[in-house]
Order: sequence, then structure tokens, then C-alpha cells
Amino acid sequence: MSLKHIRKFPRLEISEEARVQDESGRELGIVSEVSGNGMGLLTSSLAVAQSLEVGRRMRITIVEPGSGATNVADVVVRFRDGKKMGMEFVEPTTDDRR
Repeated sequence: MSLKHIRKFPRLEISEEARVQDESGRELGIVSEVSGNGMGLLTSSLAVAQSLEVGRRMRITIVEPGSGATNVADVVVRFRDGKKMGMEFVEPTTDDRR
């Protein structure tokens, strides 16, 4: 058995539709799964996915369904396949901290 495919953090599928927005408030899509170091995103359109290049660092806001509570996270786009994306949670840079 190869240890290469064992993840540090297991992925958890999300049954609720938590929405993700970029810094400008544009809706990017919904969270499809989450782990301790990142999340999967199903973008709202192919055009949105294509606007988010792999390697792009950005600040997103996750809006929880029902309550409307928000969480802000700094991420790097690590994967893109059609409308599916993978984002890694990262520490904010010195310029990002307020």
C-alpha cells in the first residue's frame, strides 16, 4: 500500500450550501467538501472557474446557509477541473493583516 495517497486531513462532504464570495462580493459558488487545510468548490459557472487561475492567492468569505454567518479565509487556488476547484487555506500575508 502506498502512503502517497493518504491525506493529512480527511475530506468531509458538505450537505448544506455554504456560499463563497471573493473580495469584491462576487459569488464564486458553493462549498462541496472541506478539510483541515482546504476546501472543494463547485463554481457557479465555467466563466467564474476560468477567472480563478491555479496559484492565485485571494481572500474569500464563506456565508453559512440559514444563519448568514460569515467566515473570512485566505486561500490559494490549487486545482481546477471544469467548474470544480480546490483551494488551500493559507496564513494571511503581512499586507493582508489588519
